[in-house]
Amino acid sequence: MTRILLVDADELESADLGRSMADARGWEIVRAGTLIEAIRMAGESKFDAAVLDTDLPDGSGLDILDFLRIGSPGIQIVLLSAKPSEQVAFHALSHGAGDFVVKDKHLERELPGRIDALLDHPSQHTTIETLTPVQVYDAQDYSSPKPEQTASAVEAALADIVHDNVVAAGVWDLRGRPIAVKAPDDMDAEGIGFALATLHGQVGALWTYGNMKPTGYRLVIDVEGGILAVTAIPGTYVVALLFETGFAARRALDRADQAGLKILAALQQGASGGDVAAP
Repeated sequence: MTRILLVDADELESADLGRSMADARGWEIVRAGTLIEAIRMAGESKFDAAVLDTDLPDGSGLDILDFLRIGSPGIQIVLLSAKPSEQVAFHALSHGAGDFVVKDKHLERELPGRIDALLDHPSQHTTIETLTPVQVYDAQDYSSPKPEQTASAVEAALADIVHDNVVAAGVWDLRGRPIAVKAPDDMDAEGIGFALATLHGQVGALWTYGNMKPTGYRLVIDVEGGILAVTAIPGTYVVALLFETGFAARRALDRADQAGLKILAALQQGASGGDVAAP
């Protein structure tokens, strides 16, 4: 059965839209009222299409376009807006949405047909290719461990990474779900994961839209209270380290590289069932 993720904060409106789609096509409609709910639902199960409102309590449907595309390859996306906007429409379509629809009195009748058209004729730009392995990680022989092995191995590695100038560190999958995080209690691991997954999708979009194939990345971001260094284990996980304020950017990049290698070693040890060994 075709499954549709409907992300709309208005309970009455979403109920009417959901009912019209279910009645017209027999689709299964799953509603989320916020971005965070949508992220969790998309991470837990597969959807064929998503209908995203631009006006949500915690942001806009625009904010999760890249997240959905990289986490749910092949998903078809329709963006809904209360007002026409060429700028919003261009942003939506250039970031993977298949259609931009302005809400009006005909929406309930027209929306099922618009989604049908996308499902029948998917765009050639419906997926973002994950980053290919770079030599430093030697990831060609990597085999994915079981989830419980992954978390245990990564937690052990993080315990060795978080010390001195490193305030926090974590590893997230490409949908933004935390694998293991060692950080103060007031840090939102799921929110950070969503942001990192979106960032990863933006890097991957270089290949989709710019014909420039990324082979890896390292970056630093000045944030309130510190400096954030981010890297990726290509095609697998995103790694982030938070350093104290004033820590040198170049040193942060080097430490992020070292952390990536240590995490990869932990994952490989987890896959083989052995002890964690530093590279």
